[in-house]
Amino acid sequence: MGKVTAVFIAGLELWFNSSDHLPPHLHATKPGHWEIRVYLLTTTELALAFDLKWPKKAGAGPSAAIQRTLRNAIVANRAALLVEWEQKVVPAEEV
Repeated sequence: MGKVTAVFIAGLELWFNSSDHLPPHLHATKPGHWEIRVYLLTTTELALAFDLKWPKKAGAGPSAAIQRTLRNAIVANRAALLVEWEQKVVPAEEV
């Protein structure tokens, strides 16, 4: 597991799994509340591209404000995040 260094968001933990699948993504958690997988290439200024990993219940996951913060951080730092993905992740298909 490699902690994300290109982006810091107070109250969240951001990381790359060292042996993970494509497409490039990071994991974000608000400890004790939820975990999401955030897709680096498909997140835009208008929408955060993510999957909720847990909890699997209606209404769970990041608030609109946290989604906006994550979305802005991904868009503003996409190039650095992709470099970091390349350095810290060996896609499971290559293992």
